[in-house]
Formats: sequence, structure tokens, C-alpha cells
Amino acid sequence: MIRMRRFLLFFLLITLSFTAYGQSGGIFIEGNAASAQHLSFFMENFRTEGSAAGYNITGNRQDAAYIFRFDVSRNMITYEDGSVEAPPADEDQFLIRIILVDNSDGEEVVSFGFTFSELDAMYEYTQFLFLRAAVNIPNGVGAGDPSDQWRNKWLYVRVSADYPIAFYRLLPRGLYEGSAVFRGDDTNNLRPGDWAPIDNRTTALPAASLGVEAHVLDWLSIEPFIQVIFFDDPTLITAAAGGKLMFPIKPLRNLVISPYGAASFSLRSSRAFSSFPFITPGIGTQLSMRAGENGAFFVDLSYWYSYNDARLVNPYGDFYPNPPEIHFRRTSIGLSAGYKMGFFNRN
Repeated sequence: MIRMRRFLLFFLLITLSFTAYGQSGGIFIEGNAASAQHLSFFMENFRTEGSAAGYNITGNRQDAAYIFRFDVSRNMITYEDGSVEAPPADEDQFLIRIILVDNSDGEEVVSFGFTFSELDAMYEYTQFLFLRAAVNIPNGVGAGDPSDQWRNKWLYVRVSADYPIAFYRLLPRGLYEGSAVFRGDDTNNLRPGDWAPIDNRTTALPAASLGVEAHVLDWLSIEPFIQVIFFDDPTLITAAAGGKLMFPIKPLRNLVISPYGAASFSLRSSRAFSSFPFITPGIGTQLSMRAGENGAFFVDLSYWYSYNDARLVNPYGDFYPNPPEIHFRRTSIGLSAGYKMGFFNRN
């Protein structure tokens, strides 16, 4: 249960980080707690997490656009008969309540609670709690540095670490009963032991890619790229070149979402294949988040589909030589993370 809670919080944290990063500044943090240790811990950590997320954490309450308030108390349990008691020893002992207030009119924007027992365990959750509240602040209110040039460059050079997962769906061409390699020429007279079943294949291998993105219009970028996929055996290394037609969307100041269409061209395929699809079209989305004045970190998710067969040299040929080639339909999912540096401001 604890692992599931941590996984869900981690997933929500990643989502909120992309949504809230750098949206707004001018936040004043205040709090109350019966324990001086609790007050010091949460005050310090919320200030740290807010600054790290790109918010302007102000020390003046009157100048703040929003007030981030927290209150720490005992986690009292109310029973059906109306009685109120402290929780059993095996349940969370404390409750922290987070309230976000619009300082212009004093209106409460959001309020929620979170229970805990050990203070050290809250290191994992303070960023999540801050972003869960701050995500409700409108984009651009009290923002800090107004520079927007990081996402408005004419040219970007990017490098990424990739992890393509390829799926090879077995095709029945030439196979015994559509799913087995065999020996002999006459499939009508095969005896047990004259054939061996085969199945679909999946590979997941590390890769690296380099690309140059030309941001020709505010809503359009063109990126040629080259990718190398690495095997344990250096002689099996593969390489491809391709291009992406990207459509940048800029909903938040520190985030760019770029859906794209793409095509990849095989330059060098593994010697395990007698024939490999030369061209593979794909679609994907890239999320870029500001990293300094001129660059961005990004993650990329893509899907690729090859219309032509990937023909694997029969690896069982010493015992079951027919057919000499095994046909597969290849699709893949691409996972990438990297950094891109921009050059030459567009405006």
C-alpha cells in the first residue's frame, strides 16, 4: 500500500511539475504548528521547493499575489458516536492542512490535507504538496524573469539518450502451419521433431541520437536527426537518419509541447536481418522545459510503424533450415530524454 501511495504521488508530481513549473511568482509562505520542529521543517522545505520550481517566494506578505498557508495539528479521529480520539499507534499521527489564498481579495483558492507520522518521511512529499496547491495559480501572475527567448530561437542543437522498444510480430509466410520452422521440403510428411515453433519478438536496447531543429515559424519546426542503436555485440550496431515535422504549442511560459510527424530511414541494419524496412513513419510528442536562458531539457515519446517486412535470417538454420528467412512486421515505441541548446533569437 505504501509503495502504491508513493508511486501515485510520484506520477502526480511529474504531471504537476510540467503544468506548474515557473507559472507564477509572488508567493508568501506562512504556517502554524504546535511543534517548533514541525514549523521549522515545513517552512524551510516549502520555501526551498517553491524556489526550485521557479516561483518567486517573497518575504513580504503585502507584496505577494498569493498566500501559501499550512497548519500542522494532531490527526484526531471522529467516531460515529461523536467522540474524538487520537489515532492508534499504527496510523498517521499528524495532519498538515494546506490552504492557498488569493491575496488580492482574501478568497481561498484551494484547501486540502495530508497525514503523516514521521517527519523525515515528509521529505518525499513536500514538493508534491507545494505544487498541488501552486498549480491553481493562473499562468503569469507575479512571474519572475520575463525572458521568453529560450523557446524562440531560430536553431536548436539537441542530444538525447534513447530507449527504443521494438515489437516484431511474426508473419506466417513460408512457415509450417504459420508459426514454425522446419526441415525437409515436404510439409505434408513432417514427423514430430521435424519442426520447431517460433513466436513474436521484442527488443529493448539503448540508443543515442543527435538532431538539429530549425524553428522556422512560431508554430512549426523542422528537425533532421541521426540515431545509433547499440547491441552487446558491436558488429550488430544499427543506425538510422530521419526527420521530424514539429508543431510547437506554448501553453505555459516554461513549457513547450510539440506533437510531430516523422520518418526514419535505415542506414545500417543488423547483420541478423537479410532485409530491413528502409523507411519507417512515426508520430510523437516532445515536452520541453526551460533550462536557463537558451536551452531546455526534454522528454520524447513516439510510436513507429514499418509497412515493409523485417526479414530475419533463420537463426535455427542448422537444424530447421526452412524457410531461410523469417518475416516480421515491426513497430516500436521510442522513449528519449535529453537537452537542446538554442542559437539566434527569433525576435
